[in-house]
Amino acid sequence: MNKKYHMKQEIIDRLEYVEETYAGEIETWRDPVTGSYYHIPISVHRDWDNSEAVECSGRWPTSHF
Repeated sequence: MNKKYHMKQEIIDRLEYVEETYAGEIETWRDPVTGSYYHIPISVHRDWDNSEAVECSGRWPTSHF
């Protein structure tokens, strides 16, 4: 069973990015000191308050279906 815990900042600061895993839902990072790998869940924050309209020149379909 995988162990979940609060990671210390000193570990976070030295982690090296390895790859995106599981269709962009998790990233894999490596600790170069211990050689341990970590799966880090990704959360997406959509900043709707700072959105801006773009002009559509027929490149995108007008329907989502």
